[in-house]
Amino acid sequence: MKFSLISAAELDVGLHKAWLQMLNESVILQSPYYHPQYTAIIGAARSDTRILVIEDAGEVVGFFPHHQKNAFVAEVVGGGLTDYQGPISSGNRELPIKQMLAAMNVRYMGFNHMPLVRAEFAKHAWDHSRSLTLNLDGGFDAYARRLSEKRDASLLKKIETNERKLSKKFGPLRFCFDARDPAEFIALLAGKSDQFIRTLGVEHDIFAVPWIRSVVEEIYEQKRADFSGVLSTLYAGDTLIAAHFGMRSASVLHYWFPWYATAYSEFSPGLILLAGCAREAPTSEIKTIDLGRGEQAYKLRFATGHHDLCEGAISSPVLLSKSKASYFALRSDLKNSRLGNYLRNLKHKKKADL
Repeated sequence: MKFSLISAAELDVGLHKAWLQMLNESVILQSPYYHPQYTAIIGAARSDTRILVIEDAGEVVGFFPHHQKNAFVAEVVGGGLTDYQGPISSGNRELPIKQMLAAMNVRYMGFNHMPLVRAEFAKHAWDHSRSLTLNLDGGFDAYARRLSEKRDASLLKKIETNERKLSKKFGPLRFCFDARDPAEFIALLAGKSDQFIRTLGVEHDIFAVPWIRSVVEEIYEQKRADFSGVLSTLYAGDTLIAAHFGMRSASVLHYWFPWYATAYSEFSPGLILLAGCAREAPTSEIKTIDLGRGEQAYKLRFATGHHDLCEGAISSPVLLSKSKASYFALRSDLKNSRLGNYLRNLKHKKKADL
């Protein structure tokens, strides 16, 4: 195999076309995170973005976008912003990790949202998770039937009841799947920042990080059939009570940044918003809404499928990633032990006494 390391700006028309063709060969690669435009936008915001171009017998067979953090460590492209990680390759073919690291001029790379179908990474995983999905193939009514069979037959009825209550108390509900008012986008970012600060602390407001803010704003500006930012809004009367910003490929909407006004929480506006997206998305040729990694209650209630993910690291020599795996296993064992339970209870007690 031959490896070439280029910047995001050096991705020419021919390479771009080859990349797009590979996306059609795998279900998992339909995620907008794997679209070359996502890497291009990240590359414009971060100068450490690199793309490893992989060739075999003179044919391009893969791309691996990443960040070269230093002479030792690489990071997945977009870092913690990226919910689907890993290379783009023809037919999801297994790639030689050791040679790839050498070509990237690094020795270590961690991952935590890697599809389990990437066997070359999965064998180095120390933890597993999943990304829950809504199967909208056949339209909303088909999804509703699948939901009733697999999950909660009463969920959509409860949402309709809350819609009526909201409308009666605050005015008619108005939902827009693809809103393009910049003021609404700014309102969503402000509301989401407030949520991050209120629930996690000011240091977790990712929209205060310049490169992340720039990336999200640029994705909002995208309006392509196969890659676009999608802002969805929900009004009660004249008041914006919930919104979501995500991105879509030709057939997948990734549910990214949902927000709702807590003053309306008794009516579950977040659930109404997601139901509205599920109802309207098929009219825009979207067949899947991907809720991202996590087992939150609302995701479990809406999901009709999932993608398996894994977390781990690749390294050369392999001892580096093995030592990290051992540390993770020890930490996990401690967390689930009696001592771990005692320490958590003690921590909660101290917080309660403050």
